[in-house]
Formats: sequence, C-alpha cells, structure tokens
Amino acid sequence: MRIIIISLLLSFVVKSDSFKILCIFPYNGRSHHIFYSSLVEELANKGHDVTVINYHPLKKLPNLRQIFLENEENVSDNRNIEDYMKGMSNDLLRAYDNAQSLKYLAYTNCRKLISNPEVQEMIKYRKFYDVAVVEQFMTDCGLAIAYKLDAPTVGITAHTLMPWTYSRLGAPNNAAYVHNHYFGSGTTPNILNRLKSAFINFSMNIFYKNFIQATDQEMVNELYPDVPSLEEIGKNMSLIMLNQYFPLTGPRLHGPNVIEIGGMQINEDAQIIDKDLRKFLDTSDTEVVYLSFGTVATNFPQNVIDEIKSLIAKCKLRFIWKTDISDWSPPGNAFLRKWMPQVSVLCHPKVMAFITHSGMLSTSEAIHCGVPVVSVPLFGDQFANGFFAVENGLGVTVDLTMFNSDALENALSKILQDK
Repeated sequence: MRIIIISLLLSFVVKSDSFKILCIFPYNGRSHHIFYSSLVEELANKGHDVTVINYHPLKKLPNLRQIFLENEENVSDNRNIEDYMKGMSNDLLRAYDNAQSLKYLAYTNCRKLISNPEVQEMIKYRKFYDVAVVEQFMTDCGLAIAYKLDAPTVGITAHTLMPWTYSRLGAPNNAAYVHNHYFGSGTTPNILNRLKSAFINFSMNIFYKNFIQATDQEMVNELYPDVPSLEEIGKNMSLIMLNQYFPLTGPRLHGPNVIEIGGMQINEDAQIIDKDLRKFLDTSDTEVVYLSFGTVATNFPQNVIDEIKSLIAKCKLRFIWKTDISDWSPPGNAFLRKWMPQVSVLCHPKVMAFITHSGMLSTSEAIHCGVPVVSVPLFGDQFANGFFAVENGLGVTVDLTMFNSDALENALSKILQDK
C-alpha cells in the first residue's frame, strides 16, 4: 500500500534519485499527525529530502527537517465532552458546533502558518521543492505557501472529503446519493436524511467560503498581495489522497485524481508492547476489551467515568483502558495507561472487543485487526463511522447521552456472543 501511495505521489515529477518534498500540515490535531507521519517518515526512509511544517515531533531522520508551528495552550483540538454533550442529540446542533470550532481553529492555524519566521524565510528565498503535500481540511493557507514556492500541489486528508473540496476536484456532491459524512445516515439514507444532508452540505459550503476561506484570503493577501484566489489554487491540485475506504464509507463518484488510502497509518511492527502490558494480555484467561476515546476528547463528565469503572468492576472480562485518570486504583482485571500501542493491542489474539469513539484511524485499525467495536461517537465524522460499523456488521453503537454500564455490558455481550 505505501509503495503504491508513494508511486502515485511522485508520478508527475521528473525522474531523479530523490525529490525535495514539502509537507504542510497546519492543523494541530494529533490523530491527523499520526496519519500523516506514516507517509512522511516512509518518504524520508526512501531517501527523499522532506521538509514538514506541523505541530508535533516526528522521528529524527537525517533527511527530514521540521518547521514547528507554535501551539499555544489555548489553541487545541481537544473537546470538552461535558459541554459538547448538550447538543449531541441533534444533527444540526452538532453541525453548528463543528462549524464554530472549525472557524476558530482555522483562523488560528492559518495565522500561525503564514506568520512563522521560517516559513516566511522559505518564501523570501524561493526555496525549491519538487512537490508540496498540503492538508485539505479547514484552512487553505497551505495552498498559498505552495503557490508562492511555485510547487506542484498534492492534497491529503486524514478523513473523507470535506463538502467544500468536491467542487475544486470536479467531483459531484449530490446529496441524493452522496451522504454527508458528518452525521450518521449510513450509505442508504432515507428521503429525510437526504434532505438533511443537502441542507448541511449547503450550509457548510456557505459557511466555509464566507467565514473561513474569505478570512484566509484576507490574511494571506495582507502578507502576499499577489496570491490569487485560494479556491482557484485548490483547483490546480494534481491529486488528493483521502483517508477513506469505500466498503466502509460507501461508494462515491470520484475521478482518477482522488485516491483512497484508508489505513495507511497501520504498521504492527512499529509499535512495541512493553513487558507489563504483554504479561497482562498473555496471561488473561478470558476475553480482553480495549477501551479508548482517542486523542481529542477530554474532561469526560464524572458520571461517564463512573459508569466505565462500574463496568470494569462487575464484568468478568479484562480491560485495557487508555485514559489520563490517575486517582483510581483499578481492580486486577484492568490495565490503565495514558498511551497505548493501539494497533499492536488490537491485533493481540486475546483482544476480542474495542470500545471506541469511532474516529477514522481507530475504525480502520479495528477492521485491520478483525476486532468488533462498541461505538460511542462523540463528534465530527464519528457518528457516520459508527453507523457504518453497524451497517457492515462490525459492531454496535451506544449513544453517549444514554451511556451507562448496563448499556455497555449489553453491547459487549452482543458482539462477543456473535463472534
């Protein structure tokens, strides 16, 4: 898979022993970083000269240079779940909340990208790159950097296409058969969900172009008045790579310039299970349940945490829980850590279920390892991912607004008995 991706990425540049590649990832989400780092590190390992503009550190490699964007304490993609739960029961409220979060993060990430001294120096001296790989999520300021460097552009996302990206690729986004991936309607939506999808698509496009892209354009032109329409620059992308896979996310009508690379981040050999965790897994005489809500969710309500503790206490299963909780002495059937080698844990033969927020990375990793899921979606595309998991027989869903230990126990019983 990775060889195919790299071949596609470099197919339009001149033949050479190695290429100078610029990667621009202005969003500070850690899950996005995990996905992109698999490509960046593989390109560097293949001998290419790679420069990355991002927020998070990568492996130190001799031909890999990083330009770090400042990540202020209050500029985070973390979400306070207690506040977010207030609007979880309504698709339109969720869409509105997502839009407001994107607006703030887009402005901040764009400003930090174009005002970075190293980025400005790169543009001043017209540093040469064979190709620029630019994230296509919630800001187009990375496209302006590639334009100023006169670098051919390849797009990449850590998710499915955003609604405003279809038009620049010449791809149809008809809600009659292309579902919006930001609410859970599945691949065969009814007429009401199609109308809702059309409304959300229309609203997101208007919001993005008038409140995010227009602000991006203004900030970019303050520094670089010669930069043309960011939308027009986006239409000149050579191709875009998407973290999706049609059996899960549903078939969509794309041209040859759209490449699905879902699961690119999966590498069992790259993650080592330490001695204590391996002992907990290997010595288990019953099924093991892995529990993680990803890298974004923070500040769960105490009642949610208490329900998880209650589940662990009353079940005869073993649990591995990725959590920041430090003030609880778990029973012997639980293993808690702030970080887990997720793919290696999921692929361990004793792990039989995964309680997850249904982020795209976690969903693809569960599929890779053949582990059924109990999906507890929180925000963004997770509702759709959870819906597709149910639709494809990969697991069940528990609504966080009705979250309790009994619901989790019933969900686990269902997927463990159906195995």
